[in-house]
Parts: sequence; C-alpha cells; structure tokens
Amino acid sequence: MTSIIIPVYNEEKNINRVLESLADDKGLEIIVVDGRSEDRTVEFASRFPVKVIQCSKNRALQMNKGAEASCGDMLLFLHADCFLEKGSIGAIQDILRDGYGGGCLTQKIKSSKRIFRCIEASGNIRARLLKIFYGDQAIFVRRDIFLKLGGFDDISLFEDVLFSKKMGKEIKTKILNKKVFVSPRRWEKGGIIRVTFINWLLTLGFILNVPIDRLKRIYHDIR
Repeated sequence: MTSIIIPVYNEEKNINRVLESLADDKGLEIIVVDGRSEDRTVEFASRFPVKVIQCSKNRALQMNKGAEASCGDMLLFLHADCFLEKGSIGAIQDILRDGYGGGCLTQKIKSSKRIFRCIEASGNIRARLLKIFYGDQAIFVRRDIFLKLGGFDDISLFEDVLFSKKMGKEIKTKILNKKVFVSPRRWEKGGIIRVTFINWLLTLGFILNVPIDRLKRIYHDIR
C-alpha cells in the first residue's frame, strides 16, 4: 500500500482540491498532518476518508509524524498545493519493483507564463544531475529506507534537500517523467523575480553552510 503524507498549515483554500484529486486512486492511505491551523483546514480535511493528525507547525516534524502514523510500504510526501499526474502511483510502484528505493516526480508549474518553464526546467535539471529534490517535487521513498535513514532532520528549512542527499548515499533514486503539478502561488504572491532570487540565495547559503536560523529569516514561508 502507498501512504501519501500531506503536511498542511492554513490550507482551507487548497485542501479540498488536493484530496479530491486523489479520490480516484484506490488503495491509498492519505494522512493529513496539520500544524495547528487557525482556519478550517482540519474541518475540511475531516470530511474526506483520510487520517487527520495534528502536531506543532514544522514541516519536517509534520512529515515524520505522518510517516509514523502510516501503514504503507511506500511513502509519498505531497504539498497541499500540488497535484499528481494520473498514473504516478503506478509508475512509482513499478520502479520500486525494479530496485530503486526512492526519488521524485518531474515538476510542472501550473501557469502558462514562459518564465515558469525556465524555473521548472532548472529544478528538474538539478534533480536529475545532482539528485537533490525539493519538497514540491513529490518525494517518495520505501518505508524501510525512510526508517533506516531516520526520516527528515528536525530543522526548519532544507529538510527535503538533506533527506534527498541521505537517500542518494544509500540507495538508487530516480526522477520519474510523471509530473507533479505545482501551484505558482508562492511566486505570484512574492513576485517571480524576487522569490527566484531568494531561492538561489538560500541555496547558495546552504551550500556555504550558513546557519539554518539565519537562512530562515529570509525564507518566504506561505504555508
């Protein structure tokens, strides 16, 4: 069985859509991990046949809590504003049977603006060449490997990057051609150029070992 873990915080505008998008896939366990939302996220999510749990607002902690509460032998971590291309679950299961232990999907930003083609292309190239995955690329991993690696590090930023690097050292990973469709809201809210520049600045700071707490100050958190 596949467990899909969705960390959320104040996502009442998106939670219905992402859960409806998963309704046609049979045999899924869906776990919504709420970070003490102040809106109606929990109320809306509870209307679906999913497991809803709560903990402190911290994406790494939320995803780890979701994994602890899951029963699936494959875990997929999905952001609340992302949607899977049909057939993605089957494609993941196929490559796991072929000996891969985890990976991510190909990112597609849901906007017709040409600049987003450049942004998504750079992210997909990074994932394929460096095997570094971001959370909005729908990271997936076998449950036993997730447990062996100790899950996501308890940090407030770049938990996805650190986890993908841990995976790359232990197992074969793959970037599937199947797409994860990502909302452009973060770029549109913060400004496309500004948000892209901040992302590059954060990545550079991370590579240069700038303390996470300092990087967090400039992170544009819209969860």
